[in-house]
Amino acid sequence: MAQLASPHALYISEILFAISYHLADDKKALARLARCCHAFSEPALSVLWSSVRSFSPFIALLPPTVKVLWDHSQFDEMTLVEFQCPPEEEWRVFDSYARRVRRLYSGSRCHQIVARIRSRTTLFPLLQSLSLQLVESLDMQGHLFSDSLRSLKISGPAYVHCKDDRVQMAVAQVARDAPLVEHLHIEDYTYSVVQSSLPPLHFAHLRAVEISAFFGYSLLQSLCHILSQAPVTQLKLELPPLPNKEWNVSVPVFPALKSLQICGNPASAEQFISHLASEGLQELGVHHTRGSASAADYHQLLLCVADKYGNTLQQLSLSTLQQISLSFTQSPTPNYPYDVSQALLDAFYALAPRFNRLQTFHLSLPHNRYVHLAPELTSESHTWPSLKLLDLEEK
Repeated sequence: MAQLASPHALYISEILFAISYHLADDKKALARLARCCHAFSEPALSVLWSSVRSFSPFIALLPPTVKVLWDHSQFDEMTLVEFQCPPEEEWRVFDSYARRVRRLYSGSRCHQIVARIRSRTTLFPLLQSLSLQLVESLDMQGHLFSDSLRSLKISGPAYVHCKDDRVQMAVAQVARDAPLVEHLHIEDYTYSVVQSSLPPLHFAHLRAVEISAFFGYSLLQSLCHILSQAPVTQLKLELPPLPNKEWNVSVPVFPALKSLQICGNPASAEQFISHLASEGLQELGVHHTRGSASAADYHQLLLCVADKYGNTLQQLSLSTLQQISLSFTQSPTPNYPYDVSQALLDAFYALAPRFNRLQTFHLSLPHNRYVHLAPELTSESHTWPSLKLLDLEEK
């Protein structure tokens, strides 16, 4: 009986999938397994095609007339307008593999063009995670985003002057076609972006957003506007410097926000925080990654945070950029130079009583500097009764 039990185990699909998932990192082994017997074919192929790092493997599976366009680079507008989508039976092989994909990394123009050609059908109907580089503006008639999508990363064109609002229009298409998306990451490397006229979009399930705007703030402001009413609770921003420019968003943004991480200078961070609609921010991190900063910038930042979130903030993390001498005392003395780092500590110490619920304070400062903690910060005090962790880091 024991000898007969072993072959029967291979008829249990859960066991076959478990074996296939165990080989998820070995693509060659999965390919061999899919060819070894009919029972293993479906589980092995499902795991093998569950995560695909480009659209290229699907080009060979396209209907012949569509593949000809790719082979001859016939992607001009006139050809695409006149091109007739092949009948569904010609997409059978493509669909048999596309339905297995759960995670896709795509920077191919062909992906966007095929989605345009087959505009009435979603190419990857069960896709859950997509990383997409926008090579060109999307056709709003197409359906590039599956309604099963949960996580999306959009990258704009790199290091060019962008003359359209392709990123914003892509987000609008996500709101239309992928209403269950929960995580959105937008990465932009363009030097200039056209402002979009889109109104705030409806995202019922969007909870986590990450926006990296490296060179300009036009896209950032536009995205904050169209996402302003989404129920986002976690937000991470790469802020460009905003010298002598006002934040141009007409309404407060992100009313449900609980956690905010900002990479940028303190002046830019203060401008952004002042326009938040959230009344219950609990976690805040400001990491000074580039640009200059003055003592007044840090003071204004801390004052803004204390005014808005002194009664709700539980965790605060600050990171300074300048490599300068510092000391931790309540006031400057001749022995400890009064610099930006010192000013930051002095400003925070003066405002500490206003942070009623702060439990964790993390401070990252330049390395190889003399550090002296004021006694009031290291012992239990009525001035700061909720503090549980004071974390100092040299970088």
